[in-house]
Amino acid sequence: MKMSLKNAALSLLYFYLGVSGQVSQCAPAASSLRLRFVAQLSVNGCALFVHDTGASDGPHLAVEPLMCVTRSLKSLSPKVDLITQQMYVSIPVLMTDDGMLAEAQRQLQHLSPKSVTFAAVSEVNASTDANSTVRSIAFIWSPHESVGDLRIETDMDRSAYELSSELQLSSVESLQRIRLSTKLFLNGTYQTYQYRVSTQNHSFFDPSEYRLRYCPLPSCRQLRFIRSISLENCSVRVHQRLDIKGHFLIEPLLCYNISSLSSESIRYDFSRGKYYLKLNLLVQDEASLQTVRTKLADFSPLSVEFMRLWTAERSVSSSLSARFEVGPLMVSANWRSAQLRLYCSSLNQCGAARFSALSEPVDLWRHLKWRTSSLVANQCLLMSHKHLSSWRMKTIGSSPSCSTYNSCRNIPSLLRSKIVSFETFRSLPDGRWFVTIQQRVSGSVSFQRTWAEYETGFGHDTDFWIGLSAISLLSTGGATLRVEMRLWNGSELHAEYAGFQVGDASSRYRMTYREMLPERSTVSWDAMEHSNRSRFSTMDADNDRRSESCSDGYGKGGWWFNNCMHFNPNGIFSTRETSDDAYMSWFSRRRWLALRQVLLLLQI
Repeated sequence: MKMSLKNAALSLLYFYLGVSGQVSQCAPAASSLRLRFVAQLSVNGCALFVHDTGASDGPHLAVEPLMCVTRSLKSLSPKVDLITQQMYVSIPVLMTDDGMLAEAQRQLQHLSPKSVTFAAVSEVNASTDANSTVRSIAFIWSPHESVGDLRIETDMDRSAYELSSELQLSSVESLQRIRLSTKLFLNGTYQTYQYRVSTQNHSFFDPSEYRLRYCPLPSCRQLRFIRSISLENCSVRVHQRLDIKGHFLIEPLLCYNISSLSSESIRYDFSRGKYYLKLNLLVQDEASLQTVRTKLADFSPLSVEFMRLWTAERSVSSSLSARFEVGPLMVSANWRSAQLRLYCSSLNQCGAARFSALSEPVDLWRHLKWRTSSLVANQCLLMSHKHLSSWRMKTIGSSPSCSTYNSCRNIPSLLRSKIVSFETFRSLPDGRWFVTIQQRVSGSVSFQRTWAEYETGFGHDTDFWIGLSAISLLSTGGATLRVEMRLWNGSELHAEYAGFQVGDASSRYRMTYREMLPERSTVSWDAMEHSNRSRFSTMDADNDRRSESCSDGYGKGGWWFNNCMHFNPNGIFSTRETSDDAYMSWFSRRRWLALRQVLLLLQI
């Protein structure tokens, strides 16, 4: 009796402390449960986990239930439970599938199994994480059915229509907060397993939740580290097998894939009520494999292969963890890629992280290190003795470099106040960085605004004015102003000005600049000269030098009017070419140029 309790305790301990991978060849001799984890497969975009039941007449393999959603969540529609009078969303979850089982048999041929079957499931229970916003769920299923019904009911604060919309917009995130607990009948014993619901072709799972359940693998001893090889974005470690001549193994990459970082990388996790930045990492790919083969030519390798990622223990600096919550590493069903999430306190904070990861990845990845273990030859584990980074610790030279101290010092406070967003930063081919202070490209925002609005800013993503108070802060001490214009014939013009500066409110935001820079301009006539040293005026605040209001006479937009102007970027937005200078226009010697688009930028 004591021995059985001891074995059961050891089994549970190995379940929580073990590791996950493709094939294991060990089992504790003293255990009465000879079940051992054999493989993790990817079939039709769903992950399958396979065990050897330990039968004496040869390998009899049992596959865990799929727990995979194969139906598009965009087709979900709310339903009504007339008994509880609650609305809910019903999601079909695939448990077993004969076609996937046949494909699994094909992939497992190298093990020469006597049989491959799905494990018998006796019951399934559903629950949610403590920090999930999903309040009530159930799993409707009867034994031997191939599909279960995951039912997510609403609480009193949300309708099922809202929940359905959330699942469609954030399906993977929502489902990953749901945990399914099953009882499987394996080797004559019922065992409890925990699952996260996955979605077909988008299946990412936390390897720590699928660790080896019953026995740890031994450490590899027939390996010798030979060199590190630099790839485009990171470095990899290469080992030589001592027991097989000419055979070389590469540790899993965990390299940051910067090309995948787009505006869509900032997402909202409805189940947690938080924004997060999705960071993609490569675990293995053919291009890297080919690079390593080439750089090992002096060894005359007969074969070069990747090890299988087994575990990835991360180390997060206190500086990063103080500002972001770092989620678990989620590995794809085919083990070729992985995802990491940075949960943010706000959308703007996620924007800051994305901007940093794009412009200077070192600023992010120096705070994250990995210590990995890798599966070798389906028999042993290689434990990394070195902390790895997902990015080579080198600068790429594209991060914003401030032209002066004053141009930098006010940016953090403006970002925190959301007056300036990271979407307004632009880099030029010469390496200079600018922040857009005015943009008119669609005409969707009226610039006929009051003094108060011009002072604080207005607009949205495509058409906006960031505000006189922000421009004053950004131009403190003098900055380079860049004017970009597009004409109706498609021509693009620009002009740059040195020493551009806007005073504070007490000066009525008086604007001055030192000179136009002809070597950095494609226009020869300085249309801004007429506005130099002028105070700002709007349709309700006349500070110009003319007896009548220049703003009223020229489109009711705000500007540094003198008597009145030769440049009217905040005039009326036109839908066709016109010579009327009340519209957006630039004066070029003898004629007005009608503008189709205009932007004002300040160098930082």
